[in-house]
Amino acid sequence: MIMKRILIAVLAGMIACSLNFCEAAKKIVAVMPLENVSGYSEEKVAEIMTEQLIVAIHSSGSYTVVERPQMGTVLREQGFQNIAVDPSQAVELGKLSGADYSMLGKVTMAVVEDNPTASAVEQLTNLFGLGDLGGMASQYVHKFKGKIALEFRFVDNTTGEVVIANTVEGNKSGSTVSDAFNNACKNAAENFLKALDSLNPFRARIAEINGADIYIDRGSESGLRSGEILIVAREGKPIVVNGRTVGMKQTVFGKIKVVEVYSDYAICRAEENSSVVVHKGDVVKRN
Repeated sequence: MIMKRILIAVLAGMIACSLNFCEAAKKIVAVMPLENVSGYSEEKVAEIMTEQLIVAIHSSGSYTVVERPQMGTVLREQGFQNIAVDPSQAVELGKLSGADYSMLGKVTMAVVEDNPTASAVEQLTNLFGLGDLGGMASQYVHKFKGKIALEFRFVDNTTGEVVIANTVEGNKSGSTVSDAFNNACKNAAENFLKALDSLNPFRARIAEINGADIYIDRGSESGLRSGEILIVAREGKPIVVNGRTVGMKQTVFGKIKVVEVYSDYAICRAEENSSVVVHKGDVVKRN
């Protein structure tokens, strides 16, 4: 028993070191294999969705993920079974792997069907005899549409508390059945990441303005991603409760788009056709 505990501690230490555990700004997530209860017969449904979630969490900049080979090592040592459907085992495995959070869930809906837009283009082509012109138009319309739904829980491994419980969906088209399904999984992972942002609220200030470039004092280390749309607010009078200032009144007046992201700052620009005028010191937040 003592040797087993030592082995567990060593394994957890090795995983923590390999994930640069000393980077305090990044939390470690153990992503458990998803369960597929959708009834969709295509192979590797849960595996593809799990991989897309891992990619999304990595891309967030706020989290790092326990790699599968390392997770498998702890799994084999402890003899865990059916992690996808046993929450208590999933959290225990997350703890042993050195992770701060465990993500577990299941694919509840998955389907790939004919894209009605593609069918409409084909019908119009035949109806009006567009010939080559219709053929040229149809090649830009994907033939298939993929849909997927993921029900997940995000658990704090220290307290065992479920900090997020949500369902996200993905809905995308593709030129083949496989493309449509993969695109839908990627879209669901992007929506999962938006839900995850609630754990790591983003707040920055405008540090500098140079022509159209708006510099803010937060970057990828805060989970910021290129292409995000942020709202800009200006602070006003203080909010006083029981004689103590607890915050500042804020007025939202515009939006800016992130165009370049660096580790500790980012460059934004006002949206096209926007007349928003920002000032140095303005607050920048997610919607």
